[in-house]
Amino acid sequence: MELNLTQQFLTENDCYRAGRTITPKGVMVHSTGVAQPDPEVFIRRWNKPGVEKCVHAFVAEDRVIQTLPWIIRGWHAGTGKRGSANNTHISFECCEPAGHTYRGGEMVDYDVAANQGYFDRLYHNAVLLTALLCRQYALNPLQPGVVLCHAEGYDLGIASQHGDVLHWWPRHGVTMDRFRRDVAEAMLTEGSQEEDEMTQEQFNAMMDVYLAQRGERAPSDWSKPAREWAESVGLVAGDGAGNRRYQSFTTREEAVQMFYRYSQLPPQDTSAPVAEEA
Repeated sequence: MELNLTQQFLTENDCYRAGRTITPKGVMVHSTGVAQPDPEVFIRRWNKPGVEKCVHAFVAEDRVIQTLPWIIRGWHAGTGKRGSANNTHISFECCEPAGHTYRGGEMVDYDVAANQGYFDRLYHNAVLLTALLCRQYALNPLQPGVVLCHAEGYDLGIASQHGDVLHWWPRHGVTMDRFRRDVAEAMLTEGSQEEDEMTQEQFNAMMDVYLAQRGERAPSDWSKPAREWAESVGLVAGDGAGNRRYQSFTTREEAVQMFYRYSQLPPQDTSAPVAEEA
């Protein structure tokens, strides 16, 4: 299903009129926090002066409506230091289905099974929109801090204290890590189907995603003895977070680093096991 994307800019909103621009460094996902699936309702309410919030788009189950130019600074993450994501992230609101209420920030009477179809369609649109933005601005969704929800922004100190979308999406078994992986996959799939000539920046972003995905793959069993030896003598150290990227490619810089470490090993530590397969 292709992305149905239209524009209805909030030209009367003070945020639009301020006209401040940003260089997009990421995408922040929000949800409206009210049982209202029609994005037109929010557009009517927000397209006037005196509204102290403004996002770049609304995502519904059947369409996406862009409400700000992507490079206009939105009002979506809060104010002050706790709202610094306004300066870096494109934002969109996910419209929630009808039929539930809120108590203390938690959904009440939300029927997961009845709303599964709605959620799947909305989620698909959110993935496609984020993939489109990441391709357009050469962003890697798998890099830390690039694709976030409002709750994650709060944890990082760049957004106000909201729980979206972690109060909703996990009810359907969806985490933000899965969302980021789905966005990365959509970038590769949709990018290969684009008829327009790909820019170097778009290619670089897609290549970064591909390399990041390869780096997350588990190593093969046949290399276990060699890997254990290399790690035990400090030849392979990884990135400090336990990721040694055994299924990814080695740069010349990494190669000379490993050669240098090997040259520093005492003689008794240099007897590597013989691998069964190459």
